[in-house]
Amino acid sequence: MSEHSPQNEMAPEDVVAWLNKRFNGTLMGQIGIKMLEVGPERAIAEMEALPDVMTMTGHIHAGAMISLADSTATFAAVAFIKGSYVDLDRFPVAIGISSQIVSNTQHGAIRAESTVSHGGRTLVTVDTRVTTDEGRLLAIVTSTHFVRDSSTKAVAPKR
Repeated sequence: MSEHSPQNEMAPEDVVAWLNKRFNGTLMGQIGIKMLEVGPERAIAEMEALPDVMTMTGHIHAGAMISLADSTATFAAVAFIKGSYVDLDRFPVAIGISSQIVSNTQHGAIRAESTVSHGGRTLVTVDTRVTTDEGRLLAIVTSTHFVRDSSTKAVAPKR
């Protein structure tokens, strides 16, 4: 398996396990994001409504919801462009995020489902719906990701 682009060499369920193992020591790990599915059609992730992601009123913090949506959208964009999860060579970087929080919850899990709505050479737009584990809509998030030129050779820290 190449550290550069495992999704090109692994089954989709193995990519999910590979990603989840690398969340330790990152924001995704700290707030408990778990990838459930990653592929060029969509990405799905989940996060439990635990005290670490709640506000003082006992609701999920909007920032935690947006972090879940942003992470899920980024992984959908990586899979769509067949980029890399581990270095910045053709890694899609979010340059714009628009969110509408329409509801909230105090318990259970929340889930983000991201689909690519526009896939260009340098820009990828992803639509993400954040819902409760019962399917009630919590947020609608649209993100635009800049796809770095493949000549960029910056490397992210190894995990």
